[in-house]
Amino acid sequence: MAWKGMTAFELANFFCRIANEKKVSDVVVLDVSRLTPIADFFVIGTCENQLHIDAVADEMEFRAKHELGMLLRRTGEPASNWVVLDAGDVIVHLFNPELRDYYDLETLWAAAGKWIWVDNALKAEEMVTA
Repeated sequence: MAWKGMTAFELANFFCRIANEKKVSDVVVLDVSRLTPIADFFVIGTCENQLHIDAVADEMEFRAKHELGMLLRRTGEPASNWVVLDAGDVIVHLFNPELRDYYDLETLWAAAGKWIWVDNALKAEEMVTA
């Protein structure tokens, strides 16, 4: 259980919906539950710039607090072009395009199951590419 009856996958979906509303691109969710004890899912998205990253992170923090009663831990220096929001079972990574390419979490965690945000829903990668 991730938070107040929500599964970790539902919590990841919550953050993906906010990312979609805030025009975050290339949103993916990695199921890392079999690979690491630190989280069950990583939500990864690309923002246009630091202002966009901060606005999305602020909205996620606000909505998590007011809709779920959840306080997130936030990491990322001003102008770092990357913010990490830790929601326990779900960790959100918001990058600018260059840093997303540089850190390439999808390749680093290639053994993870991958879900892609398509048509306002998460779909398993194999369903999207088939």
